[in-house]
Amino acid sequence: MMAFLRNMVQHNLLVKLSALAVAVALWLYVMNDQNPSIDGGYTIPVTIEGVPEGYRVQTAGDMVHIRVRGPRFLFVSTDRSDFHASVNLSDFVEGEKMYPVNVSVPFGFELTGITPDKIAVTLDSVAQKKFDVALTVGGAPATGVMVDGVEQMFDTVTVEGPRTALEHVAHVVAHISIDGQASDFSVTTPLIAVNEDGREVHGLTITPDTTEVKVRLARGLSRKVVAVQAKARSDLSPKLHLEEIAVEPGRIEIAGREELLSGIDHIETVEFSLADVKQTESRQVRLYLPEGVTVTDPNVTVTIKVGAMQ
Repeated sequence: MMAFLRNMVQHNLLVKLSALAVAVALWLYVMNDQNPSIDGGYTIPVTIEGVPEGYRVQTAGDMVHIRVRGPRFLFVSTDRSDFHASVNLSDFVEGEKMYPVNVSVPFGFELTGITPDKIAVTLDSVAQKKFDVALTVGGAPATGVMVDGVEQMFDTVTVEGPRTALEHVAHVVAHISIDGQASDFSVTTPLIAVNEDGREVHGLTITPDTTEVKVRLARGLSRKVVAVQAKARSDLSPKLHLEEIAVEPGRIEIAGREELLSGIDHIETVEFSLADVKQTESRQVRLYLPEGVTVTDPNVTVTIKVGAMQ
């Protein structure tokens, strides 16, 4: 039996090998003719890898366009999810840096181009800072009703996020409206981190991120408009001199019993420090209100103008 099989294999061996070579050549010809190599492109997301602990990442773009070449039949069975682009931060530096984009393609494809082939990545250390919550009250209550008191659940919150974003935060605010209100009410309102211009600073986490505000309303209270005075400590840096402290608004309407208001000609802010002032700045400061005296908005904006000592 073995001799028979050996004879079958060796008989006309050259002819058989030639036939096999022709068959392979024909297969390659057909495959190349029916499935020629073609070019294609995909837009795919970029994954950031190797982000160090304690840092946040911002990128100038999160998509790249790739060009690939491969047999036509591969494009039929492949979509963009089969291609992967990544940036590795193993050699990171804090701040902005251009990092090369690495792309992996399925077997049978050839990568011919990446646009862009590098992307800007900004790596920021995560920091946190405590801020007082400034409550702003809008609108007007029902006719004959005045604000008798405002209480908020949280006076101080923690803001966390990229250090460069955190440096732009001037204060944290909560907004409520008393428009048309005729009786006491409570409301839960979100907290927002804002810059000196009152614009929201994004990319930060506020803990807690909401506060409950209780508003007491009353009838029969007297009203009076008085001046607002800033009360600052004398702890400004000796390298600076104080030019002016301006308060906005400079006059406010207070409410309370008539006999109580008759002895009040101004309202002061709570005492605040100037020790951390390095240049002219504005900040939100709460008013110091005598017992029984209320205002619609208990916060004012204080602008501290300073100059260098000569």
